[in-house]
Amino acid sequence: MTLFAVWPYFLLVFVVSIACGRLPPFKLVDDARAADGMRTETLDGLRGFLALSVFVHHFVITHRYLQSGTWDYPPSAFYTLLGQVGFGGFFMITGFLFWGKLLDARGRPDWWTLYLGRVFRIGPMYVLVVVLMLFVVAYRTDFQLREPLATVCISVSEWLALGVFPQQPEVNGYQATGLILAGVTWTIFCEWAFYAVLPLLAIFARSRRHALFVGIGLGACLLTSACEPTLTAGLATPVTAGLVMGIVADLLAFFLSGMLVASLRRNSMRERMPSGWLSPIALGCLGTIFVGFDTALGSVQIALMALFFYAVCNGGTLFGVLTTRAARRLGNVSYSVYLMQGLVLTAAFAVPSIKIFALQGVFEYWAVGVLSALALASVSATTYLAVEKPGIAFGRRIRHRFGGFSAKPRTDSR
Repeated sequence: MTLFAVWPYFLLVFVVSIACGRLPPFKLVDDARAADGMRTETLDGLRGFLALSVFVHHFVITHRYLQSGTWDYPPSAFYTLLGQVGFGGFFMITGFLFWGKLLDARGRPDWWTLYLGRVFRIGPMYVLVVVLMLFVVAYRTDFQLREPLATVCISVSEWLALGVFPQQPEVNGYQATGLILAGVTWTIFCEWAFYAVLPLLAIFARSRRHALFVGIGLGACLLTSACEPTLTAGLATPVTAGLVMGIVADLLAFFLSGMLVASLRRNSMRERMPSGWLSPIALGCLGTIFVGFDTALGSVQIALMALFFYAVCNGGTLFGVLTTRAARRLGNVSYSVYLMQGLVLTAAFAVPSIKIFALQGVFEYWAVGVLSALALASVSATTYLAVEKPGIAFGRRIRHRFGGFSAKPRTDSR
């Protein structure tokens, strides 16, 4: 057995799923809105597995980091794809949900409600993990200033700005600051960038040809992706203008893929795919990516992911996996799973006995991984109840108090 064997991933997911589905404490994270049909059930299940896959991706990366201090894609196509498909899937979900909101509002949504909702959805949990990260930095720098106070304050301010800055600066001279969170906060910046262009996108959402607009944009991104280089050799690949253009095109293509699915769901295309074929098509697309490619960044791979996502959004449950109780619960706490994963790994390997045991062999390392995943799910359920839900509720109270809310029921909420 090697570190990069595939079956430990499925064992880890199975164990976490059993715990989430069977253990009574996880009942507390059930969401009544899903039972009332106010959410796309398959997307809830998909979120949970995407977040857990990103955790496993970073868990495998951590092995080499512990040994050599190198943080880069693992020399395994499967475990590289877990992370890339994970964040790509989240971007598709964002594009699908918020382009759908614009379409339903005919390009004239309640902007106050939308943006304030985003702040209180993203903000509380983000601030919590950043504060915990800053405490770890302070502890590891002996609670002493190693840089000028002004420099430290600027770095801390950038971190606490809810992810609106793309930088992940060092704090107090601690070089591995961002890795305490497994470097996941860069995707929060991408989400804010997407929200920032929603007013512009709203203009096109007022047209009946919104699907054509999105399709042209997606086609242009896929063509650019096909013509420009992308990250295939790891994060240490030399940065060139072509590489940057290719990566930006790939990221935009993920968002646009979700938007296109939202557009297609609102016309007759929704009825043209037989329901019995949805799960086989979804699984086939996903399997083709993992078997045929070593990266999810590329025009063919993103097109396959878009078809996978279309099938899932229209009821493809992956033969029932995405609608299980465990999948729905993991989906509810997926934001906490995503943000807390680095802290859980940092805490686990900060214990000398755990680190020594884990590095004794592959079996021992994966044993620590399974236990860390269970701890992550448990901690995430707690932060979901103690931080995420109260934060969302507080944001709603503010909107209601100042008159910025709509009486319409929300669908596909996130």
